Amino acid sequence: MKHMRIPLLVIGMFFSLLTLCHGSDTVDGHTLNADMAKSKYRPVVSADQSFYNEDNGLYELAGNVRIQCHGLLITAATAKVNANTLQVWADGGAAITEGELRFTGDALYAELTENTAWFFGTRCGCERPGLLIHGDNMRYNWQTRIVIFDGHVLWVQKGKNHTSSHLEFDLAKNDIVR
Repeated sequence: MKHMRIPLLVIGMFFSLLTLCHGSDTVDGHTLNADMAKSKYRPVVSADQSFYNEDNGLYELAGNVRIQCHGLLITAATAKVNANTLQVWADGGAAITEGELRFTGDALYAELTENTAWFFGTRCGCERPGLLIHGDNMRYNWQTRIVIFDGHVLWVQKGKNHTSSHLEFDLAKNDIVR
């Protein structure tokens, strides 16, 4: 009898785990990538865990969150995504990588249809070879290639340090907006 209980217990645990994993990706016919594919932007999303919240209509993602859209990669520990409006709220080491550019912050809010992300927290920054900019908060528009910093801005370009309370930087021209 003892030998029979262990295999049954293992089989039961396997089916319980299978049900939990499958149930977290689909709720009442909702799947994140299928819902996102309805948009002309077609972002691709992955995370360790996903859940569709019926109350607010948001997908809640946790663990290794990755959202690819417009040639950008958004990463974070957790995120909430509205599949209809393509709004993203990301938290926990939020970052956007675009080629050699890397934007970082404690949290970000992005409107993928408006080509804009806002970064918040104590460590907002933009980096690429030869350029480093940090500020209290930051807004980036990947269509215009303009990044705007406010509050305690420090930028290092071509080996020279500069400080300001506000900075608008044109990444395409590699110069401040005048």
